[in-house]
Amino acid sequence: MVIITVMVNMGIFDFPYSRLRAAYGGRVFAGFLVCFCHSGGSYGIEWRLNPSLSASETFTDNINLSNVDKKSGFVTEVAPGLAINGSSPWSNFNLNYRLQSLHNAGGRDELDFNHQLNMNSLYQAVRNTLFLQTTSSISQQNISNAFVAADNISGAGGRVENQNFSISPYWTPRFGQFGNGLFKVGYSRSSFDNTGGSQVANVVPDNFVTDSDTITRQARLSSGSFFSSMNWALNYSSTEQTRGTGQDVRFEQYQGDMRYFLNRKFSVFGQAGFENNDYQTTQNSIRNGFFYTLGGRWNPSRWYSLEVGLGNNKHATLQFNPSSNLSSTITYRNKDIGLNTGDSWDANLRYQFKQANIGFNYNQETTTTQQLLTEQGYFIRDASGNLSQVINTQDLIAQGFLMVDPSDPTGARLIPGPNFNNSRLVSNPFDLVNDVIIRRRGALSFGYQTGKSTYSASIYNERRSYELRAGEDMSYGISGGWQWQVEPRLDFYLRPSWQHNEGQLADNTRYDVALGLTRAIPINLGRPLLMNTRVELRHINQSSNTSTFDYTENRATANFNVRF
Repeated sequence: MVIITVMVNMGIFDFPYSRLRAAYGGRVFAGFLVCFCHSGGSYGIEWRLNPSLSASETFTDNINLSNVDKKSGFVTEVAPGLAINGSSPWSNFNLNYRLQSLHNAGGRDELDFNHQLNMNSLYQAVRNTLFLQTTSSISQQNISNAFVAADNISGAGGRVENQNFSISPYWTPRFGQFGNGLFKVGYSRSSFDNTGGSQVANVVPDNFVTDSDTITRQARLSSGSFFSSMNWALNYSSTEQTRGTGQDVRFEQYQGDMRYFLNRKFSVFGQAGFENNDYQTTQNSIRNGFFYTLGGRWNPSRWYSLEVGLGNNKHATLQFNPSSNLSSTITYRNKDIGLNTGDSWDANLRYQFKQANIGFNYNQETTTTQQLLTEQGYFIRDASGNLSQVINTQDLIAQGFLMVDPSDPTGARLIPGPNFNNSRLVSNPFDLVNDVIIRRRGALSFGYQTGKSTYSASIYNERRSYELRAGEDMSYGISGGWQWQVEPRLDFYLRPSWQHNEGQLADNTRYDVALGLTRAIPINLGRPLLMNTRVELRHINQSSNTSTFDYTENRATANFNVRF
């Protein structure tokens, strides 16, 4: 690791801009550049640069993922990477980049190169008042029913490269004791390039997702400390998405809130506003117009509360937090106006034992594919040093990709869950569509650590319905994991998973089991370094009601990773 402390005023930081521009493209490069080119007063930034190198050799007995055209082969992967982290009292910047170079991927005796990037930054131009937030990402997305993951190793075609960039300046003024404000404008760009070869055309649906530009606006004015027995807020939010093909999408809402505290235990509230949404639909689900909710909250102690609101948009929320180890919130809604009309639920539960944790969450949202991809998060690194993209930390905990370390009493440290190295348990790959999606997902996770062993399990169910397509997609699955410390720096793991997908073109059932050994080896290249090695065996079996998507695959992988 290289640590550099610099004084930045107008971005005086010597970096090979032309190379970065060629590697990332202009839009992604702009997000990288912005952290070095802040104007304003000088301040100290501590930069941490972590170059890395990963190499692996994989043997697969079904490199095409096809029982019809089955053949074996070796795939060689060499992936240099770079992590850059910068922090100061005013700013933070995090970038992880990986250049994945593959030989003989998918049985093509060729060299393939894949850029994989996640970047986010936050800069305070005026302390606690004026901010600039940016994100960028590059990833490969699966669009084939022949496989679930986009690991780029097996399978003939069926992938696209997705690039995302967003920038959001926002202002948080304070009006003395009378009020606080938030004014935010954002721009994001999501684009897709065909990296899967000519065979992609045979599996892509007619309304496949296209490039989009999205403008978001948010304004909020809320009460300050002067209003001791009453809280109020005025809110405006809008998202306007312009697509390369197909109709554009607009989500827009105006809302006012007021709450009056009768005493320490009881309060009454009112909400009113106007919804103005617009998108293409065959389901007649757009319900625009005026909405209102009137109700009250009973909060007898800090441990629990009950809130009920009635009107043309109704809800009931129960919070039960009897200790620092248990937190839970359950909300039922019945809406006549706006998005997610009709009955819907949101639930979140976390319980932390001394050596174990349980988590459950369920939520419903109306969104688009472009929004989901733009909001995907950052890289996390497993014990072998491999980078993997994540979307939402809490979702990944619930799905078993991450878990809270039971040995950490603060609950802040996350470690890989049972499905970390497995293929992402996702719903049907044809979710990459130019459509408005109503997404309902529930997940239950469990983790336990005792002695040298760590156990974990997760169950999930997800349903997605669409505004243009008939029917719905459904996916559900279960995964588990056991990690055993054989000796210091040597671990054995076993990770099975099973999932079932029901989609528009095919229904697939897949099970996957992986077992392996990881070992950390100290080395000295002028300074102490740690090289992580991994040997893994994996068996994958997929059956489908469409025979062309049936396959079995056995893999053996040897990998090493070193961070400098």
